[in-house]
This record gives sequence, structure tokens and C-alpha cells, in this order.
Amino acid sequence: MVIEEKRMTVETFWEKYGGKSYELIDGRVSPVTPTGYLHGAVTARILARLGDFVDAHELGEVVGGETGFFLADDFMRAVDAAFISREKLAQITDPVRYLPFAPDLAVEVVSPSDQAEDIRQKVDAYLRAGTALVWVIYPTLRQVIVHQPDGTARTVQEHESLDGGAVLPGLALPVATLFPPETGPVP
Repeated sequence: MVIEEKRMTVETFWEKYGGKSYELIDGRVSPVTPTGYLHGAVTARILARLGDFVDAHELGEVVGGETGFFLADDFMRAVDAAFISREKLAQITDPVRYLPFAPDLAVEVVSPSDQAEDIRQKVDAYLRAGTALVWVIYPTLRQVIVHQPDGTARTVQEHESLDGGAVLPGLALPVATLFPPETGPVP
């Protein structure tokens, strides 16, 4: 759902919507919808596991909580979880505003209400802006799709492990640890 039809830049968007639950997609304002338990639990788990690895190896910072990333003049997207290298952290001049670059790793957790086309557009926007690795987590399927800048994608199942590739060398994250115990039927 588009909130404002008038196209705007990220700068204009920040002045009017900064700190509020909106994204800027192709110059148009779009709300960020609150999520349910499963999405929140998976997001918390990925943030904890990535944060532990990144901190132990002093690689940079892990952010979540719908942190905004400036992906183009008319694109500001909120991410569920992301890794930012130490080198990129040095580029931040105003820590209160959106980050002025794409994350090194972007992680999206898919909710039942998410549309496949919206997820594809989000992945494409991150990759076009320079993100080196995108993980799309499907909690109800208990799997992760790993997207690379060359356009390739592979599915990692619950019994397998994610690796950090060149972005987070040495990371081996069992996919099963990203999901809470089953709590009942999932629609």
C-alpha cells in the first residue's frame, strides 16, 4: 500500500518520515507492517547468532529493528537483520539517520503476508546497491534462500548450515538453530 503518491528522494523522505515505520520504494512511501511471533522469534535468533560471530571476530556490526539503508536516490529499505563491515562503519557521518550505503549482508525474514514479488524486488534492490550476500529466511518452510550478486540463488534446508562466504568467512550457521520449537499449526 502506497501512502504518498508524490515521488520523493531519500533526503525528502527523511525530513518527513524519518524515525517512523515507513520505507521508500521507487520514490513512493510504503508502511512497514508489524509482524507476528514467528517472524519476531526468527529475527531475534538470527540477530543473536550473527552478533555473536561478528563480535567474536571483531568484524563490524550487526543491526536489526528495521534499520534503514539508503540503496538509491529513491530507495530506502528497512532490513530485518544486516551485517556492516568495519570499513563501511567508518563511512557513517550521522548515526541517527539511515545508513548511507547497502549492507554487506542483508537478511529478510518472510512473513505469511509477504508477496513473492515484493521479496524479489527487495533482494534485487539490495544486490543492485552493492550488498554482497542476501539471505531470505522462510520460517514456515524452515529454509533459507541465499542470493548472490551474480544472480545465482541456492536453497539451504533446515538440516544444513549457512556459510558466510567472503562476507563472513568461517561462519557456519546451522539453519535449524534459526527456528523456535514448533508451537502448533502454522498457516
